[in-house]
Amino acid sequence: MQAAEAAAALGVLQERLASAGSRAERVAGFEAAYRHVAEWRYQVALQGQWTRPHASADDVRATIGEGHMRYRLSPSAGNREPGTPAWKLLSELEAVALERMGRDHRMQNVVTLRGGETVNGNRLVFLAAPRDPATGGPYLGSPDQVVTETADQADCEVLRRASFDALAELEEARAAGTADPRDPEQRRIFTDAAYFLVQGPEFKRGSDAIMRTFLVAAHARVFDAAPVLPQAIDLDGMVRGQDGFHRVMNEQLRLAPAPTEQAAATTTERASQPRTAHRPNGLTR
Repeated sequence: MQAAEAAAALGVLQERLASAGSRAERVAGFEAAYRHVAEWRYQVALQGQWTRPHASADDVRATIGEGHMRYRLSPSAGNREPGTPAWKLLSELEAVALERMGRDHRMQNVVTLRGGETVNGNRLVFLAAPRDPATGGPYLGSPDQVVTETADQADCEVLRRASFDALAELEEARAAGTADPRDPEQRRIFTDAAYFLVQGPEFKRGSDAIMRTFLVAAHARVFDAAPVLPQAIDLDGMVRGQDGFHRVMNEQLRLAPAPTEQAAATTTERASQPRTAHRPNGLTR
């Protein structure tokens, strides 16, 4: 479903950018594709899909506004099953957040834009649970929590615009015939665009799917190649900081095989598998 929408958003980019002749027109093209994906996510929620417990489709369209959204990192606070992939991921990110916060139990992420300017991004916050006087520890079922808190609305808007602007910069390289997803500098520009977008969520719910789907379409447009994004790109961006996010993207961002390459790989895999003899009764040996 996300792949189908990424293809549709790519169609929006192809149409809007075909005649774009300025940076502003290119920025507008990427924003139009982002809006297309946001509307798709809302329509998916209206169909009753991908909504969290106690959430509704209206939350997917509602903007964060002047308030903040908090997301738990502590797996024990989210009742995650110990040992599962989600537990392991959140445990790792919780440890990273605690190390970055240090003794202050609070940290403000500061984002450096492409031009060198800085803007405040999300915050990391430690929330101590009420203490049981008898034990000195948190009450049973109310553990300490580490959370992320979204940036102020005005800063989020600056960060989203910076993301579209970075992608427009790559679109200019594409127009000049110099776009290359393996070029370290261009790869960094795309990583910057991804980080800015992660740091500037707009909606109360669904922003993670919107960002991932949009970024796939944007990468496919500027580089003529679909990417395979890191699994937890949104949480990595909120917890690890700008340098840490770049490390994750350098290690894990890769190109998806082209359809012809995928077909060839599938054919080779099938040819390498042992043949099975079929018996009349349908069993194999």
